[in-house]
Amino acid sequence: MRTFVFLTGLILFSSLAFSASLVIRDGVAHADEGNIQVVEAKAESQFPDGIMFSVAANSVDEIDDIRVFFSKVDQQGRSAYRSVDFEPGSSVSGESLLPSGSGSDYFPPGTKIEYSFEVRDKAGGVVRTDSQEFVYQDNRFDWRTVTEGLITVYYYGEYVQDRAETVLGAAKENLEKMLPVLGIAPTEPLRIVSYNNYRHMASALPFRSQAVSEGLQTQGMAFSDERVLLVHGFDPTVTGTVSHEFTHLLVAEAAGTAISQVPSWLNEGLAEYGNIDPTDDYDAALRYGIFTRRIRPLWYQGSFGGTPEDIIIAYGQGRSVVNYMITTYGQERMAALFPVLQRTLDIDLALLEVYGMDQYGLDSAWRQTLGLEPLPSPQELAAQGQKQPDNTEAEAASVEPTAEPDSQPAGATGDGEEKPDDVSTSPGCSAPTSSGSPAGLGILLLLGAPFGLVALPRLRRRWPFL
Repeated sequence: MRTFVFLTGLILFSSLAFSASLVIRDGVAHADEGNIQVVEAKAESQFPDGIMFSVAANSVDEIDDIRVFFSKVDQQGRSAYRSVDFEPGSSVSGESLLPSGSGSDYFPPGTKIEYSFEVRDKAGGVVRTDSQEFVYQDNRFDWRTVTEGLITVYYYGEYVQDRAETVLGAAKENLEKMLPVLGIAPTEPLRIVSYNNYRHMASALPFRSQAVSEGLQTQGMAFSDERVLLVHGFDPTVTGTVSHEFTHLLVAEAAGTAISQVPSWLNEGLAEYGNIDPTDDYDAALRYGIFTRRIRPLWYQGSFGGTPEDIIIAYGQGRSVVNYMITTYGQERMAALFPVLQRTLDIDLALLEVYGMDQYGLDSAWRQTLGLEPLPSPQELAAQGQKQPDNTEAEAASVEPTAEPDSQPAGATGDGEEKPDDVSTSPGCSAPTSSGSPAGLGILLLLGAPFGLVALPRLRRRWPFL
């Protein structure tokens, strides 16, 4: 009995001693286990360069290694780490910049991360601070928020809350419309960063190809990996842009790890289906594409490419095909497609299982509804050297498949991070610049089709794609 009491007392004393060795203040683990004490641990926005992590620590022994671990909140995935730069010693402070630049290093304002520091000394002591959350912000502005449910809109400036409420309302309406179409029930937050003008937003956007940016202005861009949408909140087409881009965040959630297998025609078609303020611009572009024989096969549209005219025609085709799928087969089939795609990782196999036809079959069925002849099969086209068929009025001038795009902006990388393969970022909803709007489409519309006089003013006023 005495032995039992003694052991119980010893265990209790050890527990109290351990508790006394770890004190939490302001999110920092102050520990003297191994004689290490972390006295400061924080993160700060260094827009547009990235996030600066800072740490200060003391130890009786020399501190020789500090790392900062981080991961994106609201997203399942592996955490990453970066080494902290500091001069070894018993009392140290150091910093590490998580860069946001171009390509795979880029992450948008509004990205929320979770981070912690690990400090080691030469005596073998190790301390890991408690995890903290941090939202990377464009610190040129004083941000405010409006929130409802899972959606938060960041905005800045006086007398701007009404506009932020408009943005929030568009996202809410889109969410209600698309949940049954995609068969999802989101549980993690989604963030929208609303800028007051294009000049402010342009500094926050990733690099875009010169060929596109010369003629088009981005009005919004979705970053599915970070669950963030950047938008020009005062553009006249903001409700359409928000609802279109917000759909991309939802499609990425529905597709999960199979997001890279969702072809552009489906992704963009769904985004336009979810657009709560659509125009007939895409219908006009589709008619123009049919008239000029520039409608390409669906199986060559895993990604959109070519001239701005080619791209806008592709969006019109994608919207028409998705409308056909939902109108003919119902929302339930579309919702059923994404779990199958996650399992098969092949859009043709998924379409066959859910719709009973692959991309060729779908392309043919859709063309027939428009009164067009189906294309030769992919095998026949390949046997013909991928030349344009002469017996169809719907085929494009070229059926060469476009190259897959470079890896999209995926967020931060670090010393120990492995980049995920399922990254998704939208090219962005765009409109023509006043000085460089693509004129070819408008001219050909005027010369080549009777609807050109009606469509051209709308295309110049609003050319949203993606």
